[in-house]
This record gives sequence, C-alpha cells and structure tokens, in this order.
Amino acid sequence: MIAGGTPNRTVWTWASIVGVIGFVWFAFLVRVPAPVRLPDGASPRSPVGIVEPAGTPGTMLFDLTPLFLPTEFNSSRKPYVPSEPGSAFTGFPWRRNFADSGLDLGLPAAEAIPGNAAEALVGDPPGAPFIGFGRSDLRVEPLPPRGAYVEIVDAGSGVRVLGQPVADAHPPSEAPWKPMEFIAAVDSSGLVGPVVPTVGSGVGEVDDYFGRYLAETLRVGERLAPGFYLISVGP
Repeated sequence: MIAGGTPNRTVWTWASIVGVIGFVWFAFLVRVPAPVRLPDGASPRSPVGIVEPAGTPGTMLFDLTPLFLPTEFNSSRKPYVPSEPGSAFTGFPWRRNFADSGLDLGLPAAEAIPGNAAEALVGDPPGAPFIGFGRSDLRVEPLPPRGAYVEIVDAGSGVRVLGQPVADAHPPSEAPWKPMEFIAAVDSSGLVGPVVPTVGSGVGEVDDYFGRYLAETLRVGERLAPGFYLISVGP
C-alpha cells in the first residue's frame, strides 16, 4: 500500500501546482473597469432615448415634419391658368389654305336623284335585271275555301286507299280544331257499326259532326272493301 501510494501523491501535487498557476494567470486577465471621473461641476449623461415634452407622450413618433429640405424640384406646385374659351389654338400661326374668291375644292358634279326606284334601276350597269321591280303590284288570287281533308289508310297493310278534300264539310263550331282520327270496320254489307274516334279534335261538336259525315255523306262503307281502316280528318 505504501509503495503503491507514492506515484498518486506525486500526480496530485503537480496537478495542484498547475491549477494554482492557471488561476493566477486568469485573475490577471479579468479586470474590473475603473470608474469614470467627471470634471468638477459636470453632470452624468442620461441614457439615449426619445425626449417627450411634458404632458404629450409619444409626440415625437407622430411628428409630420419632413425629413428632407423642400426644394422647387420635389415640393413645388406649378400654377395652372385655364385658357379662355376659343383661345386653344391661339399659339399656332395662321395660314391661308384657300383664296378669298374662286374657291375650287375639286368636287365631282352633282348627280340627279331618280324620281323612283324603277328609274334608279334602269341605269344599272349589269343590264338592269330588276327593271320591272316596283312598277306594278302582283295580284294574289285568294285560295278556294277548304272545309277539311280526309285520308283513309288500310290498317293491316298501311296502304293509302283514299285521300281527297271535302269542301262540302261545314263543322258547326267556329272554334279552331286540330286533326282527328277514326277507325272503321267494313264488311260486304257496309260499315259494321259507327266509326269510332281514337284521336279527338279538341271540340266535341266537330268530332260528332265528322263521325256522321263519314258514314252518311262520304259513305265510306260503300266505297271501301271489307277490312279495318284508319281515317284521318284534318283542317
């Protein structure tokens, strides 16, 4: 134990010596600044800050005083004097373009205006194709009165059997009516019962009238061969 403890004691001794030397060297590096001595009668300076007048806090922050010196180039205002009416072109020199007498503008001769459209079209260069336009009115003949139109189609084959206008048909109602359809059954003796309306005209009196007209006046039972037929009646 005694022999083994001597080297450790030597190491600690040298370590202590080195530590003391380092502490003394660091103490020489760190120094407390000496107080500033003011001359006799001088007052210590206050910290830098914003000086505010008494009773108006924050006035310096809202001061609108410009930070530059105004000059004629950055803050001058040019006076504007409006011109008198009619004097906008007084600054331009006057120059004569036409003589006082004998004004010659080089305009073509005046053309005579035609009295009507037909005269204007007569002088048309491409041969006046509309020379007769507007000289006389076209007489329109009224169309012959038309009561109704009947079309009969074979229900089995779709072949059209009959189609003709019926000028003698005069529906009892003046109300407008639309096309209607009937179905009829015919045998060797004629109609098998009355014709049956499948699509009405919108006016009951007109439907009844043409149901009787097909059977009694047009006599479809006598004109058609035995079979079933679709009959359309339109205005």
